[in-house]
Amino acid sequence: MAPPLAGDEEDEKARWCGLNMDMMEMILKHLPIADHISASVVCKSWRLATSDIILPALRAPWLLGSAMDSASLDWGFYASSNGGRSLGLEIPKEFRSQWCCGSSKGWLMHLRKPRRRFREFEARLLNPITGATVELPSFPPTIIKSIISTSPFATDFTLAALCFELINFVKYVIVYRPGHPRGKKLLIDDAIDIVFHHGRLYVLTDSAEIWVCAFDPRWKVSFQCILTLFEEEDRHPGSYWAKLVGSNDGVFVVYCSTTTGVEGQQLKVFEVKEWGLRHHRVVEVNSLGGRTFFLGPFSDGVAIYKMKSSSKLDIIKPDHIYYLAGSDYSLWAHCMQKGRSFRVEGFKLVDHIVEWFIPDLEDRSGLMAVTPTHSRSLLLTISFVMLAVSVRCMLGWLGI
Repeated sequence: MAPPLAGDEEDEKARWCGLNMDMMEMILKHLPIADHISASVVCKSWRLATSDIILPALRAPWLLGSAMDSASLDWGFYASSNGGRSLGLEIPKEFRSQWCCGSSKGWLMHLRKPRRRFREFEARLLNPITGATVELPSFPPTIIKSIISTSPFATDFTLAALCFELINFVKYVIVYRPGHPRGKKLLIDDAIDIVFHHGRLYVLTDSAEIWVCAFDPRWKVSFQCILTLFEEEDRHPGSYWAKLVGSNDGVFVVYCSTTTGVEGQQLKVFEVKEWGLRHHRVVEVNSLGGRTFFLGPFSDGVAIYKMKSSSKLDIIKPDHIYYLAGSDYSLWAHCMQKGRSFRVEGFKLVDHIVEWFIPDLEDRSGLMAVTPTHSRSLLLTISFVMLAVSVRCMLGWLGI
């Protein structure tokens, strides 16, 4: 039976924290990931008990999806490993009807229509795990992708948004930093992707040039241009898409020709290498060095290093590039060793796949209010599960 809910608050907390570890692990196996996250901030023993369940869910980025029902959009998160299992974590209702235009470092950026006409859209950052929100200045409604350099509560926080002009559809980049009333428009033509790496912003252009933007404390920007990915006679490679990927030890470019359709897509990977103090060069690589790349329309391009599968059900493999393609944004993968792309068949998610989400569970300070004495719903859930487990064990002992 569960400890009583009455009594002194400190004694009650001590009784809950003193639960047998085996019993805790048995209970947690029946709870969804949302309750795991809440339970992990109660005390050290509960966090230790939840680590074996939460950590496997962090092996690969989650997928943000929706049932796309005609009546409502039930946004939820799904594990990209183990065939798209639901994590039981949903987007708050007030954000479901808003346009999500960014998924970066554990935060989602949402745009909502202004209360008055002819105004720019109101923007907010949402941490779907902690429920924290951060108000942003107004942004144009033509944002294609938005990313952040670090936590919005850090002193060096910077946000970059890739937008396009409504008249001529020319793409450009806006950067924002707290303390400055308006965003700064970067004078880089035809930008097609952006990524932050070690505080600097990398911008990939349609002509396959890479611009490195550094920001000083006075909010001035310095630019460096990296040579194009192609030879002079091949400056216009035709129909293609390209994405930037940030890794701990460098920046990569994934280039894909689309002239042969989704089935015949061939991907090439380039690494940006530093050459001296202020020079860079781009070289093609044939291996990801044990990394796994994840690409999406409006999420950070990220690299997970030495990802290991824990079961035969895992569809995420090392030295693969996973991306969303086709009219239905289905999940595709490119094997670097075999040099071919294929559709991931073992993925059972019937919902509409929208984007990758990189969970960040290191900072769970926003959940510290979730304790046994302040969250009756979590306690009742655990008490009910404990009762069900006890009855099941008793029936098994009686041989019924």
